[in-house]
Amino acid sequence: RRPQIINTARRDFDSMASNPEPDDYGAMPVAEDQAPFVDVRSDFSKLQAFYAAGDGNEVWLRKLEEIKAQFAEMRCIRGDGNCFYRAMMFAIFEIAVSNSEYAKEFRKLLSDFFDAMTKEGGLGYQADAVEMFYDDTIKPLEETIEGKMTESALREAFCEYATSNAIVFYARLVCSSYLQQQEENFAPFLAVDGLTVKDFVNREVEPLDTEVEHLQILALTQALKVKLRIVYLDRSEGPLNTHEVSEDQTPGRPVVTMLYRPGHYDLLYPK
Repeated sequence: RRPQIINTARRDFDSMASNPEPDDYGAMPVAEDQAPFVDVRSDFSKLQAFYAAGDGNEVWLRKLEEIKAQFAEMRCIRGDGNCFYRAMMFAIFEIAVSNSEYAKEFRKLLSDFFDAMTKEGGLGYQADAVEMFYDDTIKPLEETIEGKMTESALREAFCEYATSNAIVFYARLVCSSYLQQQEENFAPFLAVDGLTVKDFVNREVEPLDTEVEHLQILALTQALKVKLRIVYLDRSEGPLNTHEVSEDQTPGRPVVTMLYRPGHYDLLYPK
């Protein structure tokens, strides 16, 4: 089987490599109103100015003060429908840059998913349909294991159109694969809408720019074996709300912390 969405993604990436559009982020000039896929670490002054400029934002500003008390920096991720997947993968790769043993462990995890997707009797994906995305995803990990990767070089890789979206797309395939492997656990959540797991992954997981809901967040977090903490910056009354997604208490699991604003995810770095 050669899923249509994979063929479409390959054509898009091949076209981008040979005919980049002027407003694509990467080697091409970036318009002032177009954010990088993954920004540099920064303080919270831009968020502070954004919410201070509007009326009726007292709750947002109060919660932002609580965030500033707990976290030293944030890293903005482009809001294009892929922000959760891109933030998750960058955060894990960033952890791997300073831990070569974890880089090896994570490389094996991604390799195991590739095998599950493509092996005979597996999930039915043809190897040559997903190999390009897998190779682009593994490359920064290989360079990390060889001691050639830095945080700045990693960010450059994630800001290059084809590489960044290949990593995002492979993360979507991992999420899709995990949902299919764990169909018995996830199918009941979809039955109310009359969807099968296969329907759901084809429509809501694999297509680029499709935003996540709780099911994708849970599946990807479990698949990648990380602990995910989400801090909510929203208009709800009460104190700052934080949600621990993973119930995995295995010692040594990497912890990823995200800032959620309605419809968007960025990364947070604790003090």
